[in-house]
Amino acid sequence: QGAVFGRQQGRQVTVAPRGTVTVIRVDSGYSHVDPLPEPGTEYDVVVSGAGPVGLMIGCYMQSQGVRCVLIDPHLKNGDGSKAAVTMPRSFEMLERVGVGTAIADVGRPAGLARLGSNGGWLGKITGFTSARLSQYVPTAVGQNTVEAHLCARYLELGGKILRAARVTGVSEDDTAADEGGRCTVAVERYVYVRPPAQAPPLPPALAALTSTSLSARFAVGADGKQSMVRESLGLGYEGHEYAQSFFLADVELEEGVAEATGWERGLHAVIEADGAFLLFIRLQGNVFRTYYCAAGMEPEQCTQEFLKERWAAKVPGGFPLKITRFEAPSTFSVSCRLVTHYASPHGKVFLAGDAAHCHSPAGGQGMNTGLQDAANLGWKLAAVVKGEASAAKLLPTYEAERRPVAQWVLSTTDKTFAGITTASSPALAVARNWLIKTVLWLPPPGGPPPAL
Repeated sequence: QGAVFGRQQGRQVTVAPRGTVTVIRVDSGYSHVDPLPEPGTEYDVVVSGAGPVGLMIGCYMQSQGVRCVLIDPHLKNGDGSKAAVTMPRSFEMLERVGVGTAIADVGRPAGLARLGSNGGWLGKITGFTSARLSQYVPTAVGQNTVEAHLCARYLELGGKILRAARVTGVSEDDTAADEGGRCTVAVERYVYVRPPAQAPPLPPALAALTSTSLSARFAVGADGKQSMVRESLGLGYEGHEYAQSFFLADVELEEGVAEATGWERGLHAVIEADGAFLLFIRLQGNVFRTYYCAAGMEPEQCTQEFLKERWAAKVPGGFPLKITRFEAPSTFSVSCRLVTHYASPHGKVFLAGDAAHCHSPAGGQGMNTGLQDAANLGWKLAAVVKGEASAAKLLPTYEAERRPVAQWVLSTTDKTFAGITTASSPALAVARNWLIKTVLWLPPPGGPPPAL
């Protein structure tokens, strides 16, 4: 969960995790945070969440002249992220709001995947960058980069973000959307910070009004797995948790080290018989996003030293340790869940992204599925608000079109993740590795990857 807190210009936050002291310097404080609107303030669309999914919807709204506001508890864009690969179809959707090509240009084409196990590299899959159906190719670019471009575009289009605030509930009246029905969105002043960090109280200008309610024609929950919008609608989130957790960190190598050691491009994965695996994805410059997944990890274990030990023990030849920067590591758990309905009973509140579905990172489809949810819903909401389409006819197609996609992604990633993380005997591990080597030998160089 988070903590309600504030920040004042020039102050610092002192954090003391497990006997160590880390000083986090605070930036310009609340200079970019606006007071909450007066109760009853009207918008066409209110979006809970200003991550990539919420910003994508916001860009669609603003580009079509639809009055929109995003509400998010963070003080700024996320500077860390879980997602690391953006797919061609997502770039096409991003380009519709003017940022697809710009994001692709700063990324690194994910031209190959190298698989390793049991102390050796099994082989490579190539052909990911064969642009046959799109002008774009799968590209290693961090979620934080996607978010930063979308945020800049949204603000450029005149969009508004209410930061240091969160949605606490959404309700809708009984009147149909086509007949003037509206939603009421409850909002409170709340700043999220990852525990155990804390900060000084809110400045008086922001503490004067700490809760409000907004009126909107439509509301969207793009507020993640713990969605308050979904909870307020009473919708189920069916599925299961995984026993495994992920340890993530971004590391920057010295110039030229990646090229000299065979880590110059693509994805590098190491799978082990005990069900643990490591994944390395090169992002911009010399930065790698690194993941370690295993069951039974405790957060206090997850240190820089622990991760380096895993690299030394499991990566064939070891991962280069000439590191110039090691971003603060983080841990996260994963689930496989799907909401019972994508929309409220009267069709004025919708869910998108992780608020509607979540799954393991296997296949790199999480952020991509959410961005494509947002693109599908965004143009439809804009068309209805502008009077170009009937809400009753057009908006139900959002769930009809996107739910089957989520079901397929969840089913595929669940099976893949289970196959990778289920511990196997040494004999089965040898057989699996032999099969992988055989399959990797079959496709011609530069051809499309086999369906694994």
